[in-house]
Amino acid sequence: MRHRLIFGSALLLALAGCGQKEAPVQSADVKAMMAQKVQPASETYWNAVQFVSDENGTGEVVPQNEAEWAAVVQGAAQLKQLGEDLKRPEYAANRGSDWLDFAQGLVDVAGQAELAAKSKDPDQVLEVGGTLYNVCSACHEVYMPGPISLAPTGPAEDAPAQ
Repeated sequence: MRHRLIFGSALLLALAGCGQKEAPVQSADVKAMMAQKVQPASETYWNAVQFVSDENGTGEVVPQNEAEWAAVVQGAAQLKQLGEDLKRPEYAANRGSDWLDFAQGLVDVAGQAELAAKSKDPDQVLEVGGTLYNVCSACHEVYMPGPISLAPTGPAEDAPAQ
């Protein structure tokens, strides 16, 4: 009798759980992630190689030492990881079916950016930086219409200072 009672109780508990729906996925704050992590990491990459023309003339900005190149590599690696994070259910919830494609695009281009930075080739870094901008812009057109703000926000979290 005791075994029947235990078995019956266990069966009732198992059956009760079958009828319950899964809890909805809690949405993560994409705007906060973009402002606090993605934008600073992308700026670390984009700002590494520049051609500047101002009242003082023209010039080129390129990383000057191993620490500066390491920061560029770290910025790209961080973007690649953030792209992976954007594919997680809490970020993808309630978004269009193309969200995962945009996130994968960030992963792919950030991987190219990381290789370009590791090569220490300013032309490659600049070229991939343009592709990275296009990937970001395409997603923003769908999910955050309006101009992309490139206002300085400071160094990316956990990224070495330049």
